[in-house]
Amino acid sequence: MPGLGHNPTFTDGGVALFAGGDYTAEGGSAEAEGLLVVGGNATFAKNGGVFNVGRVGMGSGIIPASGDVMLAVGGDLSVHKGVTLDVGHGLTSGPRYGGSVRVGGKLDVAGRLETNGGQSPDGLGKAAALKPHAGFGATITKESARLGALEPTGRTEAKGGSVTFRGAGKGGLQVFEISAADINDASTFTFESLPAGSSVVVNVTGSRPVKISPMAVGFEGDRADVYSSSKFGEAASRILYNFEDSTSLTLGGGGNFMGSVLAPEASADITASTNGRLYVGGDLTTRGSGNESHNYPWNGTPPFSCEPGRPGEPEKPEEPEVPSTPTPPATPEEPGTPEEPEAPGTPEEPGTPSEPGEEPPSAEPSEPSAEPSEPAPEPEKEGDLALTGAGSTGMIAGAAALVIAAGAAIAFMTRRRRRA
Repeated sequence: MPGLGHNPTFTDGGVALFAGGDYTAEGGSAEAEGLLVVGGNATFAKNGGVFNVGRVGMGSGIIPASGDVMLAVGGDLSVHKGVTLDVGHGLTSGPRYGGSVRVGGKLDVAGRLETNGGQSPDGLGKAAALKPHAGFGATITKESARLGALEPTGRTEAKGGSVTFRGAGKGGLQVFEISAADINDASTFTFESLPAGSSVVVNVTGSRPVKISPMAVGFEGDRADVYSSSKFGEAASRILYNFEDSTSLTLGGGGNFMGSVLAPEASADITASTNGRLYVGGDLTTRGSGNESHNYPWNGTPPFSCEPGRPGEPEKPEEPEVPSTPTPPATPEEPGTPEEPEAPGTPEEPGTPSEPGEEPPSAEPSEPSAEPSEPAPEPEKEGDLALTGAGSTGMIAGAAALVIAAGAAIAFMTRRRRRA
């Protein structure tokens, strides 16, 4: 998986954030990368400025294709005065543009809704607005129960706000278990002795509310939660926390929470930045200062299955396979480039510590602008963002690159002849 960057790397139509109830963005919340699906009402009521959906200023680069639905709301969608909801900013390549919005109820825009060429129909009804993800709440409940039934394969140690997950050194899915009481108020997380490439599940047991304020994450001897870490994308895509029975989840502070979240019974309150897919069955509120959600799919085996509905049967939720090998797409103009936050200081830092005195990561909301914040090639006017699938190899990618290069050269010479 890629580290954080400014340009799209993969196209992926999987659900990045899911709220079975209402979704609210307030305070200084900045961005939600990927496809956002809301079963109830969605309200964008931050303290003025821009909230990006779909493509963000800096993220994983894993986003839906140009023109695809990036925000699906079963109920009403409200954009408050002084707020700009910017969907699919800068995606100007292909026959379709920007990001589309579908609304089951009423679209109420007192501020501004910018789809950058995408569509924004409302009054569709809940099932039509959420299609093909109308049954996604049932999917996360089923998957949470399946993962929660797995026997632990490694050891968990919790002490003084720090939790260490230590694998047994054997291959396969790494499963850990910790009670909601023991993980509550934790701030430092360490993952050790994990087989190369293995996926991680942390099953949190019990129904009590959980509050976590992430300050540091150690991953195989390295600090993984700082934006400059070479293991940022790896840690974010290999870890999943499963809160099967928790009714309330708070991810507080201004640090980076690393890994995906399954919480089918919970409502969630978020001020930290999240790095992974976030699925909650209840309400989801983001209200941090510049906090962002980055769309890293969990690479667990098996991933959520894709089961198309048959005629006469209810449509089942769709979840595409995790993309593997990145293919450089056309470079669209960028939303505003946030400054890279400093590594958060920690009382007990795992792995390689950061420099003393560093502040927790925070960034001002990303402000899209017409001009890219870094020199970039002129956007292509034809073709969607590159679509990649699982199972690509280096040899195939190399051959594809040669074919693309040859095609580009032929097209260039053809254009020169036409001009002549």
